[in-house]
This record gives sequence, structure tokens and C-alpha cells, in this order.
Amino acid sequence: MKSWVKPVTEVQKFEANEYVAACWGVGCDVNWSNDYEKGQGDYWNGVTHDAAHCGNSSNQVIFDYDDDGTADAMIETGTDGLGNLNCTIFSDPSYSQKRDVSTVKVGDVIYWTTQAADGRTWNHMGTVFATAAGHPNRS
Repeated sequence: MKSWVKPVTEVQKFEANEYVAACWGVGCDVNWSNDYEKGQGDYWNGVTHDAAHCGNSSNQVIFDYDDDGTADAMIETGTDGLGNLNCTIFSDPSYSQKRDVSTVKVGDVIYWTTQAADGRTWNHMGTVFATAAGHPNRS
């Protein structure tokens, strides 16, 4: 037996099944940073900066986990075989004044360091962008 079913349009509301953290990207100014490392004498010991790694703004990510406009953590994810590295942020180009990540805002020029397990330290400088290029909804 066949029966007629009246066509119906149903609209469903999208509900995310998990929270997606807001994030900001920071691209390292590799020319400035390489010059800094040369001045420190570290450049010739493997402490170099590359546009494909730290120079890519999606490789350093500042997370705002609760989307309150306050930065919660900064991590370098796109290293050259070093894994994820925590970033220590500074307010000055001499890397003498640590800066709490919660004070960082979009548009700020920041200085930060990353350190490999073997003790090498990279000194970076860059500008905070509203989203990480290529990853606007990184979670």
C-alpha cells in the first residue's frame, strides 16, 4: 500500500559539538631575527630563522581558549623537526623584560624566544595578526 507524504521543509540550527578556540598568528620577521642572532654569535651555531617555519604566521599561534579577548598561551607549532615549542614573550628587543601573554593584543609587535631540548634559543620579533593564516578556526 502506498501513501502520500506531504513534503516538509525542516530548518536545523547548527550547534558545534566542541568549542573552537579563537587564535591569533604571529609571523617572525626572519631578516630582523637572523640579524639579531648574528649579533649574538648564535647564527653560525644553527640558530637561524626561515620564512617557511617561524616566518609563517600560522606556525606561532596565540590561543584565546575562552574567547574573552585575552591571550592564554603562545606555542610555535611549525618548527623544523623540533616539535611544539612554548614561547616566552618579552616587551623589548633586548629580551630582558618578560611580558605576560595575557597582555598581548592584535596589532602588537612582540619579541619572543623558543628553546630546543639541546639548549639552543631562538630570538624572534613579529606582529600579532587577527587569525593564523590558513587556520582561521584552529582549535
